Amino acid sequence: MGLAAPTGADGVDRLTWLVLALVLLLGGVYLLVLRASEWLAYLAAGVGAGIGLALVGSIIHDALAGPRPHSDR
Repeated sequence: MGLAAPTGADGVDRLTWLVLALVLLLGGVYLLVLRASEWLAYLAAGVGAGIGLALVGSIIHDALAGPRPHSDR
């Protein structure tokens, strides 16, 4: 169960999504600590948390779904 996307190299892999989620989440928390522009802080933290939860859900789904059949095309 790796972080690489099961589809080809064309899409953004899961590690990139994880980094983006962490940057947004931590950036939002940092803005909240600084008390700078509350709505922007909540927006950044919310988007980061949403991406993170989607990533976790995707990894759990792939783990429970098992291996995918390969096409002979």
